[in-house]
Amino acid sequence: MVEELRQAFERAQQQPEDVQRHIAEIVVLELEQRDWDALVQTPESQRFLAELSAEVDREIAAGKTRDLDELL
Repeated sequence: MVEELRQAFERAQQQPEDVQRHIAEIVVLELEQRDWDALVQTPESQRFLAELSAEVDREIAAGKTRDLDELL
């Protein structure tokens, strides 16, 4: 563990329980976002997203979609 993180956790331990829970939530959310970002950047995910985009373009060109404003 890097020194900065160790110091941050030491400071967090001195906080009330509700603050500690909030800090833990922020850390977990950040780590989950980094996991998601890494997953989306894989070549497999990029191919899937490109295929999905092409499918959407075909459906729009074929008139199979409606404007979201029409539905709301």
